[in-house]
Amino acid sequence: IAVQRTVEAIAQGKDRILLTLATGTGKTAIAFQIAWKLFQTRWNLSVIENAKWRMENEGRGKDNFQLSTFNSPLNRRPRILFLADRNILADQAYNSFSAFPEDALVRIKPNEIKKSGKVPTNGSIFFTIFQTFMSGTDAEGKPAPYFGEYPADYFDFIIIDECHRGGANDESNWRGILEYFSPAVQLGLTATPKRKDNVDTYKYFGEPVYIYSLKEGINDGFLTPFKVKRIKTTLDDYRYTSDDTIVEGEIEEGKLYEEKDFNRTIEIVEREAKRVNIFLDEANQNEKAIIFCANQAHAALIRDLVNQNAKSKDPFYCVRVTANDGEEGERLLREFQDNEKTLPTILTTSQKLSTGVDARNIRNIVLLRPVNSMIEFKQIVGRGTRLFDGKEFFTIYDFVDAYKHFSDPEWDGEPIAEEPCKTCGQ
Repeated sequence: IAVQRTVEAIAQGKDRILLTLATGTGKTAIAFQIAWKLFQTRWNLSVIENAKWRMENEGRGKDNFQLSTFNSPLNRRPRILFLADRNILADQAYNSFSAFPEDALVRIKPNEIKKSGKVPTNGSIFFTIFQTFMSGTDAEGKPAPYFGEYPADYFDFIIIDECHRGGANDESNWRGILEYFSPAVQLGLTATPKRKDNVDTYKYFGEPVYIYSLKEGINDGFLTPFKVKRIKTTLDDYRYTSDDTIVEGEIEEGKLYEEKDFNRTIEIVEREAKRVNIFLDEANQNEKAIIFCANQAHAALIRDLVNQNAKSKDPFYCVRVTANDGEEGERLLREFQDNEKTLPTILTTSQKLSTGVDARNIRNIVLLRPVNSMIEFKQIVGRGTRLFDGKEFFTIYDFVDAYKHFSDPEWDGEPIAEEPCKTCGQ
């Protein structure tokens, strides 16, 4: 349905299109199918302009303006750009598009641009991240974003993955990329219905041509259901007493330290060790898991505590994958995603793995930090919803009262309604 609605919107001349599809329901696969149809029918912007001219000058109605009109060997293949905000997402998409001819696919990387001295143009389907396009300098060392080296009308179709995270945000520098390539038809992919914190996305792309929710995905059998284990300890909050020992730093006497303070302003290693051991005792230690931590230092501590207390004594049983772990972190993540491999079994992270990581056999999600954003909460839950043979459910180990999000109307409710302007009433 998503593919059909998108192609219909393109055929009707829409240039900004939005799909809202729950995490794990195959946004990348849908993007591939759309790109495949456009590629095989040799659709491109010049064809659209041609068709519009014919409609205006020959009196043809929109009903006759069909995609089949574009199927002519005289037309060139479209130039399609897949734009993400993380390398892992761009790499996953690049691999998912492998059915295209090899010479049609181009992965745009900054080091290769520097080496060749120019942006690549020898292909049809291009993959890159916003950060790469925003980088680049001129001969004098002044900022000269790489995307400016392409003509504004170079790309016919642009797919913006996870578009709610900045691409369509008015305050984002990335918006400049989309505005520069404004002649292109732009398709935004997001997992989040319209909410207060992503309203700019919907303002830019318009209402989605298709919405498919997490609840629908589970009910229809396309997503894995989940169980929640709420876990409380006697150290879920803490107030200093004179019996306690301060290892390092200063304590604020009388202050009640709560979940939001732990592993940011105060660290109690015994507390974290207790939580790790509760999880290891409750879970099947052979099952793949992601543990979400307060920050990168906390993720390193939890990694060490898991490896010290787990049955497995392999140093790669639990590894940290965060933004600062660089290429080694990316390598470990690829190993984790490989369902044929058992190591690493557990990943600790802070923010990096909350979105877009396609690892189908994740059986456990562990929350060791508060999740205040409903968008991020849905994305984190989505790490476990992907189907896998023999995976009947996955488990969320909730140490931080995140279960409260499930009773929030925004958890799986309808998108917010447009409120009329108080001045003009529209």
